[in-house]
Amino acid sequence: MLAAAVPAVGHFLVPASHAVAQVVSYCLVSAGTAVAMAVGIRLHRPAARAVWWLFGAGQVMYAAGDVAYFVATTGSETNYPVLANVLYLSQYVCAGAALVLLGRRRTPQRNTAALVDTAILAVAAAVLWWVFLIHPAVAAPGFSALDRAAATIYPVMDLCVLTVAIRLVLGGGARQASYQLLLAYLGLTLFADTAYGLLTLHGVYQNGEWSDAVYLVSYLALGAAALHPSMRRVAEPVDGRSGATLYRVVLLAIATLVAPVVLAVQNLRHAASSDLVVVTASAVLFLLMLTRMAGLIAAQRRIAMTDDLTGIYTRRYLSDALRAESERAARQDGSLAMLLVDVDHFKHINDTYGHPAGDQVLREVARRLRDACRDTDVVARFGGEEFAVLVTGAAPDGLAAQAELVRARIAGAPVLVDGRTAITVTVSVGAAALPGTASTEELLLTADSALYAAKRGGRNRVVMGDAEQPIAATPASSAPADLDRQIQRWTALVNEAVRRHAEEPGLPASMVAGVCAAWALMRTACPEHPALSAEQCRAELRRCRGVQFHPRAVDEFLALEAAGVVGTPETAGTARLAATLG
Repeated sequence: MLAAAVPAVGHFLVPASHAVAQVVSYCLVSAGTAVAMAVGIRLHRPAARAVWWLFGAGQVMYAAGDVAYFVATTGSETNYPVLANVLYLSQYVCAGAALVLLGRRRTPQRNTAALVDTAILAVAAAVLWWVFLIHPAVAAPGFSALDRAAATIYPVMDLCVLTVAIRLVLGGGARQASYQLLLAYLGLTLFADTAYGLLTLHGVYQNGEWSDAVYLVSYLALGAAALHPSMRRVAEPVDGRSGATLYRVVLLAIATLVAPVVLAVQNLRHAASSDLVVVTASAVLFLLMLTRMAGLIAAQRRIAMTDDLTGIYTRRYLSDALRAESERAARQDGSLAMLLVDVDHFKHINDTYGHPAGDQVLREVARRLRDACRDTDVVARFGGEEFAVLVTGAAPDGLAAQAELVRARIAGAPVLVDGRTAITVTVSVGAAALPGTASTEELLLTADSALYAAKRGGRNRVVMGDAEQPIAATPASSAPADLDRQIQRWTALVNEAVRRHAEEPGLPASMVAGVCAAWALMRTACPEHPALSAEQCRAELRRCRGVQFHPRAVDEFLALEAAGVVGTPETAGTARLAATLG
């Protein structure tokens, strides 16, 4: 930049009478920029060389256009030599193509929000260009047809380059030093082009004007962008999500107000010749802003209804869908059906392989669950490692088969948790199908009870719920037959204690049964783990209090266990129950 600054400063120090020296110093800077770009490409070897070669080719065209213009206009009256203008316009084509290619490499994914924002800013800029630059030149008396064509085509090309540059800026991502220098080149060039057009329109432009200084500084920025080492990373893909930041909202608001403000200024100047264009642009801006707002609302709704980790629906969306399905079933005398799916031994997966592995298991289970269900079913994350499926429009007779399909699909293949470690993942499924007259709460409680019965029965199985009678899971072959009976008896005792000590009704049976089943399984030796001591079981229940189990259910169970009412052999429990309840 220091080397190029010497001829740039010399351009203004040379007297106006030495036109050749001025042109030579000016062309040394513009052509030197093209040389600097070639050196930068060879030195840093960026992955996206085509982008930089296009910018370099455009600069060569521009320097050649300056030379052609000077040769053609020396001793001639023509202001628009054909060869020079073809070279100048080729520079726009090369720069625009480079910007398009750079934008696609940085944000390869489609970004509708950024496109709408670009359109809003481009339309606002087009209004200013038309009212204050293009239309006055086209309508001014004494201009030849060639003058009018040039006054139109160059601002239009500037608008095209500006539109692509805006899209690049709004794409987001890291802004390296080379990227910022490149944006400085574009901004300064567009500003100088606009200043040159306005000065020419009013007939006051002369060689060596301040606009020439702006052009020269823009060339320095372009050459420095190519020579800076960060030019290697300019075309790397970035996260192109377009959020509604305060800066962007203010910018869009200002752009939307451009058309009505220009219309007001024109009316105050009694220049109403462009009213139709400005009014049309104002309507277009209004529609674009409505489109942008609709996109923001849709994005917020999508965020609210989609679970970040798994990509399936959230529990809130499931609740809304469940209410709608309940109303439909009641109107059409249909049925309500739901599956609750819980990942077996998920805590063991987290403890053994780490939480990232647990997240991968949840994502894979959600994917397989979605694949196993119909498009009309609502698949949601119910909480933690638990999922729910609202089965819509299905016959109750086929619910068990669908639940078994879900269980088999998830357990059918191991899950890769770190790219190389495969673990077997199974799920327990509770299914419930009730008449359309049943409430959504009854459906959830029935499916929840069936799910706990499936887990008590040995996991990796399906249990169908029944709202009219308590769930009794078929015990696993490895579990003793009296274990399930003890769990049911403890559940009844704890629920009775809850009702005695609280003014409100007792807890759902599934909440209490989960605590009782956990105690029974921890106290029972099995191939997976030895039996835990009573103290270890108490500590485990306290740790899960309020996290996995309802606090009141844990408190009442531990109180009755301390009194010997639950968690002990049947005969001793009966004797202590009589003494405790009096």
